[in-house]
Amino acid sequence: MPLYAQEFFDRLDLPLPFGTVVGDVYYATPTDSPIRLRIEFARTIMDRQYDGLRLAVVHAERGTLDTVHLRFAEHDTFTRRDAERSSGDGRGVIRDWHQDGRPPWAGADLTGLRTGIVEFVQVSCPSLTAPRSFAEPGPWADRWHETLWATDAVVLTRLHEATQAVLDLAESGTYDDRPITETLRNARYFVLDMVGLPLDQGMLAEAAAVTQLTGRRLGPDTAGALERIASMPMDKQRAIFQAASRRHAATSTSLRTSPPPARPVPAPGQTPAARSH
Repeated sequence: MPLYAQEFFDRLDLPLPFGTVVGDVYYATPTDSPIRLRIEFARTIMDRQYDGLRLAVVHAERGTLDTVHLRFAEHDTFTRRDAERSSGDGRGVIRDWHQDGRPPWAGADLTGLRTGIVEFVQVSCPSLTAPRSFAEPGPWADRWHETLWATDAVVLTRLHEATQAVLDLAESGTYDDRPITETLRNARYFVLDMVGLPLDQGMLAEAAAVTQLTGRRLGPDTAGALERIASMPMDKQRAIFQAASRRHAATSTSLRTSPPPARPVPAPGQTPAARSH
């Protein structure tokens, strides 16, 4: 059973303008900072059982800076729900092995958790609470906009890495029974967090991944092609992702110290052959 993480964090309604959900994990990453916040459900020693949220403030270069484990029991998240239960089993925890169609966190009071998260962020990473409009471009955004990126080997290499990250994300979603259309919804934010590229570059990585997955250029029929893949059994979707990943790996862009060689220009009226990526 899924954790319904998107719905959970929507209800949690954190006052963080940089937040997004990828899979079962919430990320908040200001565009002008190497600092990011990651929030995930905290597992217990029992399989597929969770007793709270685990927060981590991560620096893109220095790694994890601070962590905290906010337990449901300590923030009265399920006090009311558990009081209504006749059994004492499973108090203060959620489990995702039931199949009754309801989110495993149904009945949660998220007030205490929200307060605990905000207090942690204000101490550990106050920049996460700044409005997006206050953010300044980071180093990669400067490089992206001030150079001809299409001939910049460093940028192309980072985009190649980002596209691979999107394909890996899409494949991993199949193991959680998530169709491609759901997994790719926030891929650009995943790229921002995992590769460190700003959102406009993440959008290009999304586009490159989609062309590899569908085998065609982006266009009016792209949505239909993705929906057809999403309707397939998960093992078939996984095979498509793996094949796309192999094709993408074959287009590896190496770092160069000199501009790439010029490509022949088609004669007037000649249409160049379509290429994947």
